[in-house]
Amino acid sequence: MSEPGKPTEVQPFRGIRYDADRAGGLSSLLCPPYDIISDRQRLELYARSPHNMIRLEYPLPPAGESTDDTERYVLAARLFREWMAQGVLKQDASPALYVHDHSFVFRGRRHVRRGLFARVGLRPWYGGVYPHELTGTKAKQDRLELMRACHVSFSGPIGLYEDREGGISKLLEEAVDGISYVDVEEMVDRHRFRAVRDPAIIARIGAAFAGESIYIADGHHRYETALVYQQERRSAESGVVPHGQAWDYIAMTLTAFSDPGLFISPVYRVLTGLEMPGVAEIEAGLSRYFSIDYVPVGTALARSAPVGEMALMAVAGLRQGMLAELRKRPGVDLGAEVPGEHSSEYRTFNVSILNHVVMAKVLRVNPDGEGVTYSPDVEAVVDLVQSGRAQMAFLLTPAHPMLVKKIADQQERMPRKSTYFYPKPPTGLVAYPLD
Repeated sequence: MSEPGKPTEVQPFRGIRYDADRAGGLSSLLCPPYDIISDRQRLELYARSPHNMIRLEYPLPPAGESTDDTERYVLAARLFREWMAQGVLKQDASPALYVHDHSFVFRGRRHVRRGLFARVGLRPWYGGVYPHELTGTKAKQDRLELMRACHVSFSGPIGLYEDREGGISKLLEEAVDGISYVDVEEMVDRHRFRAVRDPAIIARIGAAFAGESIYIADGHHRYETALVYQQERRSAESGVVPHGQAWDYIAMTLTAFSDPGLFISPVYRVLTGLEMPGVAEIEAGLSRYFSIDYVPVGTALARSAPVGEMALMAVAGLRQGMLAELRKRPGVDLGAEVPGEHSSEYRTFNVSILNHVVMAKVLRVNPDGEGVTYSPDVEAVVDLVQSGRAQMAFLLTPAHPMLVKKIADQQERMPRKSTYFYPKPPTGLVAYPLD
């Protein structure tokens, strides 16, 4: 539940959206969130349309100008102002809550996840808003520079809420009933996007969220950046500025923990160029904590889940063409091997065991150091090892959404890159103005 006496603020806003008559069809204008875009995909998105959102969300440096990275943000701000002046982008005339039904394919089946895009009152961590994993610093500075230049947030976090009685779900269903919508088809994904403007239903939705806590599923750095930006804007004002300015809020996609389209993929670890013990020593070290069962790679990847039943993780790179599945040895307390003051949920979480037991104790490598990279693509990760381009990879079972909540409720954070919420909402459906 939200912090007593401080209701969670979930409000409508006047979003900035594409005008299809000026910009073209949305299928050519949307882009993924910047932090999952590869260099190749970035160029492909640039070529897709002169108005693709990549040019604002993740601009390339201007050709022939300074190589200073800040030029990218100057370019984005200039282009944003041009698109607003030309009518490519327009601000909605009245505030709205935006309902996004995201249809996608996951593990061979089609699913739909519902998200409510709204502005949420900013608070310090654990004041009704909870993080669930550790983050780096580079992404925060990038987003801060973009916000400073443009005074707009083009993409936001994913926030989860409990909705124990299902009341919010019913309200959203009532809100979208009979409302016209925008349909967008991408290669596989489909999007149905509605703007809810009825003040009465908006008020009821806001009241329903007042007692909910928000758990950041994806985009921790965006939330932390918004807190910094809020402080900068407030400090720049003279005199007392009342709460309620645009920069006192962050726009995010809100989804219920119980939503049938909410999926978490593991984030697999890949090791490259590290000094490690030999295979025999690694196997002996692992055997102190785990039983090891070898499974052919093809067999593992053909299953619905690459990590076998009751296994904490699987290792590629110990034997050619095989995955080593690790299961806890009877009588071994793996949680006791995790240092520090942590809850039992944190201590028995597979990424915690991977980091503190397997990587730190057996391999004697820094789990967050250079040479450790991350990917949610299991086939690509295994191929890197099979082809000799990487030394080793660790495949993991996914965390359950309620485990995320339990760890966050205890004011703990999972290790970095513990979860990959799938799919990511596209950037370009609606942007949030910060003025």
